[in-house]
Amino acid sequence: MADPSEDTALIIPVRLPAALEALRRRCLPDAVGGLPAHVTLLYPFAKPDALDGAVRTRLGGIVSSHAAFSLRLVGLARWPEVLYASVEPEEPVRALYADLLSAFPEFPSSGGRFEFVPHVSVAVGPAADDPENARDPAWQSLPASRSVSRADLIVRGPTRWVVKWSFPLGRPI
Repeated sequence: MADPSEDTALIIPVRLPAALEALRRRCLPDAVGGLPAHVTLLYPFAKPDALDGAVRTRLGGIVSSHAAFSLRLVGLARWPEVLYASVEPEEPVRALYADLLSAFPEFPSSGGRFEFVPHVSVAVGPAADDPENARDPAWQSLPASRSVSRADLIVRGPTRWVVKWSFPLGRPI
């Protein structure tokens, strides 16, 4: 299972304000292909044919050991070639990521090329470098608060991204 695949990801789905979602759909190519707005946890993840019951059980156990939480989409931030909505607090996302990475060390976010920073990507590549997208009025819809209650394992299909498994957050009773 050590070979990562760009066809799978573990994410926290996040609903963006409508204007910001419209900007994301214009500026992030996979958005029109079913990729939901999200905070990435593990990407690339395991190859689709390695996603078996044992992986599902392990993921579910880790995710369910973390309580649901509230997240605020705070404002515009950038990296080279990425415009994103920063999130607060980062701690619940970082704690979940740390536990997932302990269980799946072969799949660090972004292949380990970058420090893990919880965020929601809105524009990538040339769209992120276009100053008009950073000045778009859609960013004025932030801050926005959201409840986080699950993590989804998504898989890129032949025509779009689909949710393979959803894992509820919340301490087991």
